[in-house]
Parts: sequence; C-alpha cells; structure tokens
Amino acid sequence: MNDVISALKSAGLSEKEALTYLDLRQYGESQTGRICERTRIPSSYIYTVLDSLLEKGLVSYKLVNNIKVFSAAEPEALAHLFEEKEKEIVAEKEKLLESISKLKVVPPTVTRLTDYKYFQGIRGIKSLYAEIINSWKTGDEYYIASAPQESFAKLEGFFIDVVHKKRVKDKVRLKMLINRNSEKYGVVRKKMPLTEIRYLDVDTKTEYGVLNDYFFLVTYSAEPYGLLIKDKNFASTYRAFFELLWKQAKE
Repeated sequence: MNDVISALKSAGLSEKEALTYLDLRQYGESQTGRICERTRIPSSYIYTVLDSLLEKGLVSYKLVNNIKVFSAAEPEALAHLFEEKEKEIVAEKEKLLESISKLKVVPPTVTRLTDYKYFQGIRGIKSLYAEIINSWKTGDEYYIASAPQESFAKLEGFFIDVVHKKRVKDKVRLKMLINRNSEKYGVVRKKMPLTEIRYLDVDTKTEYGVLNDYFFLVTYSAEPYGLLIKDKNFASTYRAFFELLWKQAKE
C-alpha cells in the first residue's frame, strides 16, 4: 500500500488525496462519513480533499436523496494526471534554465574587485602558467621576480618548451629577475628574443610575476603551490616593486 501511495504522490496527489482515492477504489461509492471512518481523515477536511480530487478528474459524485455519494475514476485517469505533472516539470525546468542564464550575465555596473585561484603541485603550477600564457596578447610585457633555482629544477622543460615558445611566438616581452645561484638558466634565456635578464643576490624559494591585471606567487617547496590573483591594485603595486628591484639588480 505504501508503494501505491508513493506512486500517487509522485503523480501530484497529497497523502490524504491518495488515501481517499484508494479508499473509493477499494470500497466503491461512499458518502463522506464512511470515507472519514475508513481513512481517519477529519470530517472538517474531507471536502477539501474531495474538491481537489474532483478538480484532478479522479473523483465524481451523484446526489442520492440530496446527499453526495462519491466514487473514484478509473486508474487510467492517473496517467493523464501524470502527463500534466510532466508538463509542469518541463515548464518549471525551462523557467529555471532561463533564470540561470540571466544569472550568468553580470550587470556592467557590478565589478568584482578581486578574483583569485589556488594551485597545488607541479601540475597545479603548470595550470597556473597555462592561464597566464592564454591571457596575454601580442605586444604585452610581463615580469618575473626572484626566480629561484628550484623553479628551474622542477619545471625547466615546461618553461622552455611551452611558456617561452608561446611567448616568443606571440611577441610578448619578458623582464626576469633571477637569483644569482641560478645564473646558468639566465644565460639560456638571454639568447631568447624579447627577453631581458638581470640577477639578484638573494636566495629564495618563492617567485612572483605580473602580467597586465594578473599577479601570481609560486613557492617551490617539496610540494609547490601557487596563487593567481586578478586585481589591478595588486598588479600595479608589485609591478612598481619589480621596477625598484630591476634598478638594483645586476646584468
């Protein structure tokens, strides 16, 4: 019985409506008093239930001595009811999708101040750089500061074959500050077009970069991780820091 009630509820009936319909199917024509006795639905509520079933086409009645006697429609009527329910679901889905599409459109007056992403592991750092190299445009210039030896040891092949290859192809200029203990990697980059290299007498495991409105930090510990921030204020501030370091660095 519970399975049948669940099925009727899925077609759009309330629990009391399902109980009343099943009662009439089982016992046939009945007055409200007998329905209330069998279903234990209060007499003050039974007409609300029956009116709803009448609207759904699942119940009909006739007058016997001016008293309403109710009977249940054939079960096939439930199929039509379920079809109506399906139509409602489709309409609700279309309405929801329309609302979602509107949410995707950010009003031009609304500006997100900061957008940031966290990346972890070697693959994560590669993904960070993938976002950088896919965001630049021909003629852009970007900056890398305090590039540590660990970055080259872990990702040199990726930097050469992917990042710099695309950078040169896209005619993007690079100014790069490299830690003095990684000078041999600077020698390789000095031979690349559109590339300026200088050296810092520091030993760090973290580097930062700036490209247009992007600012990113990468730490090359045992498990590298990085942060990519899209924010004009961060980018302009660290670009200014870079220029100060650039003036102090050695060629």
